[in-house]
Amino acid sequence: MDDVQGAAQLDSPVSDLISAARSTVLRPVRRLDLLAYFSGAFDLAEQQPDGHAARVAYVAHEVALRLGFGPEECRRVLYVGLLHDAGVSVRVAGGHLDGGAWVAEQFGLDEAVADAIRATHERWDGRGRPDGRSGAEIPVEGLIVGAAHWACEFADAAASPLRARAQLQAAVVDDIAPLAGPAIAAVMIDVLRDDETWLAISNDDLPRLVALAGIGEGRPSRRRVDQMAAAMGEVIDSAVREPGRAARVAMLARQIAICMGLTPAYCDAIGVAGYLLDIGQLGVPRHITDKSAILTVDEMELMRRHPGLGAMLLEGAPGLSEVASWIASHHERPDGRGYPELLTRDELPLPPRILAVADGYWALRAERPYRPAFSASEALAMLEVGAGHQFDVDVVAVIPAALRALASGATSEAAG
Repeated sequence: MDDVQGAAQLDSPVSDLISAARSTVLRPVRRLDLLAYFSGAFDLAEQQPDGHAARVAYVAHEVALRLGFGPEECRRVLYVGLLHDAGVSVRVAGGHLDGGAWVAEQFGLDEAVADAIRATHERWDGRGRPDGRSGAEIPVEGLIVGAAHWACEFADAAASPLRARAQLQAAVVDDIAPLAGPAIAAVMIDVLRDDETWLAISNDDLPRLVALAGIGEGRPSRRRVDQMAAAMGEVIDSAVREPGRAARVAMLARQIAICMGLTPAYCDAIGVAGYLLDIGQLGVPRHITDKSAILTVDEMELMRRHPGLGAMLLEGAPGLSEVASWIASHHERPDGRGYPELLTRDELPLPPRILAVADGYWALRAERPYRPAFSASEALAMLEVGAGHQFDVDVVAVIPAALRALASGATSEAAG
């Protein structure tokens, strides 16, 4: 198999795709800019309505503001709100509260955030869990988010938004004080009686509003995109795959793009997509993602929802709309037998073809309950057999060169 080192060696259609791709650039972001959107994955894992975590974060932040918290404390409340039940999605010893603290650590958040997440199910009256702490023993951020969670979960379960609003606006301090104490309860009542609160939590663009509330987090950074994507990749691995899978897929996909002559910005975007490729699997029931036997037809249909779920989560995130579209198509096939849209090679952009090959290679290299891991040579041979059918011919041709570059630690640069 000949190595393919650059765009000039590729066929004309691929060269045309490369030329069309040169405008793709990831935008600098802050941590909250992406975390507000990533939180939707934790809603999926917990089987909460879409936007639940963002609503909790918004309501909790409004309480913190009215209590006179400063910018740093308000940001901490936002983080805790967005991640309060993130631990449901991961496999971490100690249960979902310790899991949520672990998720916060992956995103570079401090121990104060982690401790507050562990305390979001404690109660002011000492009847909470896991430790039965009471009153001032509980981090105030945990109390605020716990009360906001109660309000938002009540609203989500109501027969209609109007009924939820009427019932919550009729709440009194004694309804909330056992959860969060009288001071927080009184402010929560004010927040729930404010029409602006209800307009905001009904806004389809609430994650953006939540991110904008994080005043003082620092300047947007392009490096932050990679850090956040890599952290989310570790969370995805903990939830549904073997450790390190996201990083391996991201590095291989990026290196393939380099070998195919794509621009540095485009290669970076493909790498970010590699980290986030299976974020939608957090919305697939665990008994399906963990099943060692062949999936039933109904189970397969649920599994096939994950590319669309991933795209839905990311399409509104700043600078990730194109990445979201690639994720939506990464299980399509050149022969038109993929999913969810049965697209053919001529209908598929180059990035999802690259992502499919990178993901396919590492899936073959991973051990499964029903088979051992394939060797590197076996995996390559299987990709070659599938070239032109399951996998793109031109991308498969580049894999040996990309793997050698990664193995040697080469710092290959994409074409300018």
